[in-house]
Amino acid sequence: MHTPFGLETSRLSLQPLTAEHRKNLGQIYDDPDVARYIGGDRLTEEAIDYQISGFAAEWYERGYGQSAVFHKETGEFLGRIGLHYWPNWNEIELGYILGKSAQGQGFATEGAEAWIEWAEANNDIPYIIANIHPDNSASIHRAEKLGFTYDRDDLTPSGLATLIYRLGF
Repeated sequence: MHTPFGLETSRLSLQPLTAEHRKNLGQIYDDPDVARYIGGDRLTEEAIDYQISGFAAEWYERGYGQSAVFHKETGEFLGRIGLHYWPNWNEIELGYILGKSAQGQGFATEGAEAWIEWAEANNDIPYIIANIHPDNSASIHRAEKLGFTYDRDDLTPSGLATLIYRLGF
């Protein structure tokens, strides 16, 4: 069992995502423009609860996970950014979901860079992936900007088409 930790950037506080963040994350997922890239109508109340429970457990089992992202100056909840282990691929993903009001301001890149730095320093993680909806051109561009390169087309465990980008250390 590992102890959860937080990361900080110049503008962000990234703390372990837990059930206490359920309401805030649910509000972000309620936005159809955000949800269409992460499961859309599959994001039921039960699915969100299951996801958050899994993210919280991952912190304790692996020592990393998805972070609740807060703006340091305002305290506003912006979304989630962090690492997630996919057992079906046996790979670790860097994922990020921000509310519409937080998009386009460099927050996803800033938080992702903090996690990349952490993963690179952690010598038991040889590479990470980005699991991106094929229509999400903004995330594809961000992944490439962060140094990820296209690896393969795949399907998520729920059967959704995805593009896998990879960043080696």
